[in-house]
Amino acid sequence: MQTHPRAAPTLETTLSVEDQRWFRAIGWDDARVAPIRSEAEAVAYARREAALNAAIAALTPPERGDSAEGRLAAALGAALANWRERDEEE
Repeated sequence: MQTHPRAAPTLETTLSVEDQRWFRAIGWDDARVAPIRSEAEAVAYARREAALNAAIAALTPPERGDSAEGRLAAALGAALANWRERDEEE
């Protein structure tokens, strides 16, 4: 498993306790972002993705890709896209 440096280590101070626990539970590992199972989970993923993107907004694209936050934001965005596309596949 490849680890990625945290670009915004103070990000957790701006997150809700629920979101802090979620990020810690997955170990800040983008590979551990599970598929979305409910609308409430989709809302939480969107909130977390927005917080991550805001925290790394000043980074260059390569820096974002090398950071845990950037990789997590991308994984959350992919999970959200899959969730939104589920109805189109049926």
